[in-house]
Amino acid sequence: MIRPIVAIAGLLLFMTAAAADRVLLVVSSAGTETDPESGYEFDELAQAWWTFADNGYEVEIASPAGGEPQSEERNRIWGFNARFLDDPGAMTAAANTTPLAEVAPVDYKAIFVIGGSGAALDLPSNTDLQALIADIYEQGGVVGAVCHGPAALVNVTIGGRPFLAGRRVTAFTNEEEALFGDKKDQGWSLEDRILEEGGQFESAGVMQLHVVADGRVVTGQNPFSTARAAEATVRAMGREPATRSPYRSESTMELAGLALADGLEPAAARLEQSPQDYEPMFLAILGYYRFGAATHSQEVRDALTLMTLSQPYFENDTVGLAMASAHERLGEKDAARQLLTDLLERSPGLAPARERLEALAD
Repeated sequence: MIRPIVAIAGLLLFMTAAAADRVLLVVSSAGTETDPESGYEFDELAQAWWTFADNGYEVEIASPAGGEPQSEERNRIWGFNARFLDDPGAMTAAANTTPLAEVAPVDYKAIFVIGGSGAALDLPSNTDLQALIADIYEQGGVVGAVCHGPAALVNVTIGGRPFLAGRRVTAFTNEEEALFGDKKDQGWSLEDRILEEGGQFESAGVMQLHVVADGRVVTGQNPFSTARAAEATVRAMGREPATRSPYRSESTMELAGLALADGLEPAAARLEQSPQDYEPMFLAILGYYRFGAATHSQEVRDALTLMTLSQPYFENDTVGLAMASAHERLGEKDAARQLLTDLLERSPGLAPARERLEALAD
């Protein structure tokens, strides 16, 4: 009897060691070639992949349908995307995902669900994924998700009780959904659903870096929080993540937070000191969308602060018009006139700027 027992013990040790070094990333299969914006978020996949790979884990990718799911934009503006796109192993994994029905939970120490609009469409109803999340957690593994990825957790149960009940979690917020979530209407609110299932929802400001770690459950609020959520997942697996330089996307959102908390001047001084560490275009976009949703003067002021911070590193006529409109709404007509005058010097044929300037002259 000793020899079979030793053999079984050795097999269990081998399986434990294998699982301890392997992480499963899950992406949506909802995207199509004609509607790629309903797919998974490539930015999040790339950040998560490199976080786990750079910390010594074997990384695999699964999806409901398997094969090559459609992703949202693959933008080389971010270094983590360029690195992924140029890596044959990473790209092969993304093009040959394992169907969720064929995944064995015992093989993985952690599961990490990638967001994107599609995650809210096909992941919440996938029973294979629900079972996988429950099994990995019950065997002592870690469950992570980011942005819309926590949609995969809403129908999971353990012992007849909602998995989210009593847990501290975050996800793409209602406020972020209102500003940026119009790519595909999933017909329900992720934040509200988490609360309905008994989760304790925690959030930071719009597109601010925010991660919640509640034991072996780790969630990140939005795409910019992905790398830190993955690092928190590494910690939950018992390792301290390797030191790295912040991504420009992270630094940019931190700069936006500084501007909103402490005002334009300290943020502008930091940006001027090392503009290569930030992406001013995203500051402008964030401000522009916030302005479109602003209902009172402080929200207008906050949006204007972000758009102004992006200048002169990112000049765009649409953003310039929005800045002039923000000044006008705040009663700052001289500033609005000056902006419109500058816009017309740069773009003499910009009719909306000329019309607005003429109206302000009355």
